Amino acid sequence: MKNPAENSKTWKIASALIVGLIATGTLLVAGVANMPADSGMLGNLFIFFIGAIIALQLVPGLMLFGAMAKGVYNALRKEKEL
Repeated sequence: MKNPAENSKTWKIASALIVGLIATGTLLVAGVANMPADSGMLGNLFIFFIGAIIALQLVPGLMLFGAMAKGVYNALRKEKEL
């Protein structure tokens, strides 16, 4: 059964942004390494793989940080209301 929020426009935009961020981050990290021209394809694949790991771990980390900040903000706001 699908979540009704998955059909919303906000959900689709957020998903597209996350995919774009992962793809861009992977390409940027892979492009940073200036491998010598004679290093071969295996070296480039290794750098691309490491870039993909970093990019894939960055997105959930940022999402968790945002959720944590939201929780702290809500807790502080509730204390002010009391």
